[in-house]
Amino acid sequence: MLYFWRHYGPLTAYAALSYLFLTQEALLTQPLAFVTGTPAGTIIQWQQAILLFQLTLLVIRLVKRELIQGVMARRAGQEMPQLVNDLAGAILFLTGLGIILSSVFKKDITGFIAAGGASLMVLGLALRDMVLAAFTGVVLNIEKPFKPGDLVRLADKFQGRVERITWRVTVLQTATNELVYVPNLMLANAIIVNLDMPDKRSKRFLEVAIDYDTSVESAERILYAAALGSGVAMIGAPAICARKMERDGIVYEVAFTIGNIADGKNMEHAMIRSIVERMRDAGITVTFPKSEVIHSERRAPIANRALDSLNLVQQSKLFRGLDAEICQRIAAELIEHAFPKGKTIVRAGDATHSMFIVGEGLAKRVHTTRDGSDVVTDRFIATESFGRRSLFCLDNHAATVTAETDMLLYELTSASLTKIFGQSPELLGVMAHALAEMNWPPAGIADVDGSEFRRRVNLYRGQIEASYGESLKAHPNSGNSAEAA
Repeated sequence: MLYFWRHYGPLTAYAALSYLFLTQEALLTQPLAFVTGTPAGTIIQWQQAILLFQLTLLVIRLVKRELIQGVMARRAGQEMPQLVNDLAGAILFLTGLGIILSSVFKKDITGFIAAGGASLMVLGLALRDMVLAAFTGVVLNIEKPFKPGDLVRLADKFQGRVERITWRVTVLQTATNELVYVPNLMLANAIIVNLDMPDKRSKRFLEVAIDYDTSVESAERILYAAALGSGVAMIGAPAICARKMERDGIVYEVAFTIGNIADGKNMEHAMIRSIVERMRDAGITVTFPKSEVIHSERRAPIANRALDSLNLVQQSKLFRGLDAEICQRIAAELIEHAFPKGKTIVRAGDATHSMFIVGEGLAKRVHTTRDGSDVVTDRFIATESFGRRSLFCLDNHAATVTAETDMLLYELTSASLTKIFGQSPELLGVMAHALAEMNWPPAGIADVDGSEFRRRVNLYRGQIEASYGESLKAHPNSGNSAEAA
């Protein structure tokens, strides 16, 4: 009852009052005729006209609110455009006006309709563009190539979300928070792209130009690792392909599908950032015109097989601070492995006693929980390593590591490390210090005077000595070297 009174109460009250005055002539008709000298029949005619006019307004409001914005909107699953309301209101108003003229005032409206038609023809010729725009607006609401709230591209010029569709224009809100008023007349013959239909998924394409010095296989592994490690919520797997050969390099296309087109720019940003980071880790830069003179020093790309292992050792966090001679010695001991996508590299419990350094691609570490489910705890990209405890402490691998993309890995075994320690026992202290730094700072521990860090260095040194003591027996001063380190 409160709803009816709030929306229809005043009009209903006015109509009821008019009906009361019309049926009870003693209340208004007779006194008004006596005072003004107007015939009672004329006053009654105007009372009838006023009552019908009020009923017409009431019907218009009922149709707009209950039928169009009620029943029709519920069936369509969305709010109906204002244009439909305006058109229905205009038709009902003209119909009510015709009923009043013909039934109350006994006017022949045939001539009025004919004259109105002729007038409309003249006005239509004079206002041709406006009429076409209005009818285009009606067609847009009937065919519904888009609806308010959809992200659309109109005539290859305008892109934004549809705010509303009026008689003359369609209003778009752009990504820069601007309102664009596109005339409906332009849309009559324009190409309309609804980016939200049939759903909000969107396939994105990025092109990356890479120098010919980098092999196609290496570029694929690096780009796959970048795409999967970007943090972008993708639908399905990304696709990497070489598109064309340019003068300065090969152009690769990275294609991926996201769930919501509105996130397109943010997802492309995350993907580009990941690609740049992975290429920087691999020592590869985007190609540049060969006519340019580059004065800055560039790292040799990892994809260059002659320098792969040395560059990888020097860029790895664990060995980054070592002398070039020691890095060359470690690089000479690395064993190269190629793993296809989905291949298991190590399994939990394996006693390989070796560490792997990622050259290209992306790997994931999986732990099995108590309920038997697998949880991905870490991902490894180029220059990162896994299996350090297995190598330095001779422990079994604690988790399973699998290749998420085609991968190029370099393995350093315990036999190789024994040989290196035998040649350079002073590395024990350096390695203990590096291992402590890689796991620092521990969560929830405050180390004001550095004692906790020194304790950890000593812990790692003791574990390495326990594992590789035989190779250090001939060098009893190695412990002092470790203290100095």
